[in-house]
Amino acid sequence: MNIYSKASNKLKELGIENLNSRPYDCAFSVLDQDKNDKKLIVVGFNGSDADLEWTNLNSLEHGRENPEESNVLNGVNGAWLSTTLPKRLISLPTELGFPVNSTIYTNAILLCSENANAVKKKSKEVGFSHVNKLIEKSLDFFEDITIAESTPELIICYSNSMNDLSASSIIYERFGVSEIEVVNEHVYYKTFSFISDIKGEKIPVVCIRHMSRFKPCIDSIKKAWKHQLNCL
Repeated sequence: MNIYSKASNKLKELGIENLNSRPYDCAFSVLDQDKNDKKLIVVGFNGSDADLEWTNLNSLEHGRENPEESNVLNGVNGAWLSTTLPKRLISLPTELGFPVNSTIYTNAILLCSENANAVKKKSKEVGFSHVNKLIEKSLDFFEDITIAESTPELIICYSNSMNDLSASSIIYERFGVSEIEVVNEHVYYKTFSFISDIKGEKIPVVCIRHMSRFKPCIDSIKKAWKHQLNCL
């Protein structure tokens, strides 16, 4: 079964195929690569209302029909209004030694909202009794499709509050199996890491502040990643 069939079937099984969101911001051609070529996964929190024109399923269909079109590259070219975040997303893999054309860009929550604070309200508006139900389904998709169809050496979460919902807190609560190790305590460059266990694989996760507002410290990311590799 090809990646489109696996992903679309999983979205339907979970009942999240018609939620306004995009499961991936990378080109579909990335998803279609051999799983051993996909070694970096970059995880944001959720999509903005710029994704209201899409559903999880029809964005996947669009990707299949336009396999070289990358939403991140569209952002670099102005589709996200500000180019700060997409430019940082594009440069991050290369700075860490990964090819950008095999990097997966996704989100922890597969429902877009006006902003991160609005996702709890939005989840109830679309029929979830609690945002945790939406998170559970989103992470089921992450585990059974995104992780299962790749061999990640590193996961980067960009949004790292541990006092509220964020990409980091969501991934840690579901998959974290180690203590959190902080390598940079600077309020701007706050960087920490942990080991996740997903599908029986131990994968280092490095958590940084949201790149729409905060430039990542590449040296801190490398230090955090190295620390976790030494712990495996």
